[in-house]
Amino acid sequence: MKSLVLTVGCVLAALAIAPVALARPGGASETYAYVRMTTSLGDIYIELNRSKAPITVENFLRYTDKGFYDGTIFHRVIGNFMIQGGGFTKELAQKQTDPAIKNEWRNGLRNRRGSISMARLGGQADSATSQFFINVQDNASLDTARDGAAYAVFGQVIKGMDVVDKIKAVKTTARAGHQDVPEEPVVIVSVKRADPAELAVEIKVARESEPATETPANAPATPESARADALKLLQGKGIDTSAGRALDGGLWVLDSKPGEGAEAAVGDQITVHYTGWFTNGRLFDSSVGKTPLTRRLAAGSLIKGWVSGVPGMKAGGKRYLVIPPDMAYGPTGSPPTIPPNSTLIFEIELIGVAGK
Repeated sequence: MKSLVLTVGCVLAALAIAPVALARPGGASETYAYVRMTTSLGDIYIELNRSKAPITVENFLRYTDKGFYDGTIFHRVIGNFMIQGGGFTKELAQKQTDPAIKNEWRNGLRNRRGSISMARLGGQADSATSQFFINVQDNASLDTARDGAAYAVFGQVIKGMDVVDKIKAVKTTARAGHQDVPEEPVVIVSVKRADPAELAVEIKVARESEPATETPANAPATPESARADALKLLQGKGIDTSAGRALDGGLWVLDSKPGEGAEAAVGDQITVHYTGWFTNGRLFDSSVGKTPLTRRLAAGSLIKGWVSGVPGMKAGGKRYLVIPPDMAYGPTGSPPTIPPNSTLIFEIELIGVAGK
């Protein structure tokens, strides 16, 4: 039998998240189910979206409940794309599966970093069985139909992306006719249902990170009114904005905690934690509790508002930025997460600075 494959591709995408539903008895939910995937490199907790991908989720849970995934491996690892598993033993023997399922790729969920999707045979839209993959970066090309269908997302990692990042970094080789196989097997020790009560913090973050689609709420009539809304939001969080200052281009900055380490300058490599909100208070992204972001502080690597607003920070410090649209994502936005003409608010904690 052939291994299920997917075509490599990577651009930007974003994962839509459905609203929270009332819990079923026993911790289950009409909208979500949760599993803990214990691997030889650590635990990954996954939220499965029943409302968006009911067929796919029930299929995954059937395999889970009968222990099918226990002892399988991540047999295909591409560090700048995805990690794929759920069908082979450590000896690269393919397991016998249940019948294939319908491809639910039109459900509005996107192949973005941390999302879990079904692998399938090329040219056969409805050929997915047990194999899945976790996107290690945004892979918008997988959301576009190429052979009658795209790739169906059915959930997201809500805890354990550091483990996913460990897996994506393993050394790979060609073995037994397969490419990109980890030299040392990355074993899926078990997959079991998880109690959502134990993931309350992670679930709350996932709900708050629901992508916004209300462009008017995020694009007030003028940059001045947008900044006013942003300052009101910060004041509502108990932040004294009186010491903030305006920079060129309409950028506004406020140092909430001074740093004592190395000072960041354009061209340096910086490592940060960040949280981003729209002016209506909707959180759209955060690295807190995940792997810090490391990037070159330069055009082409970060948006203009960061390149202009981060220099001068010292390691250990925290700074708020209110970034006008033309220093963020402009009139096109970054669909579907960032609407056009959005003013963005960031809290940035500078962890470290490396030289040019």
